[in-house]
Amino acid sequence: MKKLFSTPKKAIILAICIVVVIIAASITAFKSTLITKAEAKIVALKDAGLSEAEASALRARLEFDDGRFQYEVDFYSNGTEYEYLIQAKNGEIIARDIDGKGNGNNDMQDIGNQYATDENSFVQPRKDAENQAAASGNSTAQPQEDSLDEAKAAALKDAGLSESDVTFKKTELDHSHGTQVYDIEFYTSDIEYEYEIDASNGTVLEKNIEQFQIQTNPTDSAINSSGNDYIGVDRAKEIALNHAQLNESDVQFAKAKLENDDGGVEYEIEFYSGRTEYDYTIDAVSGNIIEYDVDYD
Repeated sequence: MKKLFSTPKKAIILAICIVVVIIAASITAFKSTLITKAEAKIVALKDAGLSEAEASALRARLEFDDGRFQYEVDFYSNGTEYEYLIQAKNGEIIARDIDGKGNGNNDMQDIGNQYATDENSFVQPRKDAENQAAASGNSTAQPQEDSLDEAKAAALKDAGLSESDVTFKKTELDHSHGTQVYDIEFYTSDIEYEYEIDASNGTVLEKNIEQFQIQTNPTDSAINSSGNDYIGVDRAKEIALNHAQLNESDVQFAKAKLENDDGGVEYEIEFYSGRTEYDYTIDAVSGNIIEYDVDYD
């Protein structure tokens, strides 16, 4: 009977596995000592003198840089952009930039120290987060939802359509040149609409309307000068749908046409399924998928 570690190789493999497990456990344990995203947001908001209700597009991302874990927190308020780097270990503010006007590290460090009682504690922001959550509850959610509904209504009115006529692809709050805007995108059976709506008053700032490009098989011959047989646009659509594991009844085609690109002839196939957009490039002769992209808004 062979021994479990009859060769040095098995012993080395076991040792490596043990080291990997120990490292993974250590990383997990270390991360549990870091402040949370909510706490990092509270530090930034408190420094800016704002409440969460006064900030929009508030985001916090944990990253590892310069040998340390830190949170990158950014948000907008009244057309001003705020960006913070916050020490994930103790909540100290490493750097900040307000509307492009940065402050020196020494000033930032002093600001951070009022929140960090010691290297491993983060008590006050946790209390602030709890108090702010309790005070605000869900009171700020409804106004944003109402504003979004008004933006969608403004776009539909401009397009001369009702909500039952369209499928919304994108509805989100964004910023453009210091102004809060709603990006609204939707489509019908043959047209795609893109709108930028002023979030404060519902004014249409920009719009783009594009007719879908759906080609039929007979037009393939206009490009076919090589003598090769093309698979046809219907077959190209079928290949794309099979790859996406969708039926034609599940999607709305935005583009299906034969194109000559850098000497190669290929089908450009684009379609939507709900809020998901699919783009395919398919070889016109072999039917091979050259490239594809799936984008969910």
